[in-house]
Amino acid sequence: MKFLQNEIKTKKDITYYIDNLYNNDMLYHFDDDARDIINFQDFSNDTIDLLNVRTDEALSIDYDYVLEYICKLLKI
Repeated sequence: MKFLQNEIKTKKDITYYIDNLYNNDMLYHFDDDARDIINFQDFSNDTIDLLNVRTDEALSIDYDYVLEYICKLLKI
């Protein structure tokens, strides 16, 4: 999960992050802590920490864009 190493600074980074989550079957509700996701129980603490950090970065850059992009991706 090399994509988790990349700090999110732009909308392009947000798109890359969400696409990677989706393609790796890791997309989750961003209001939740990644530690609470049952499918993530086998992940290391470092991976969980990075998920939370990257999600927080994405939401802090453009919360509305994150939600709109996920809805578009999921065809909601």
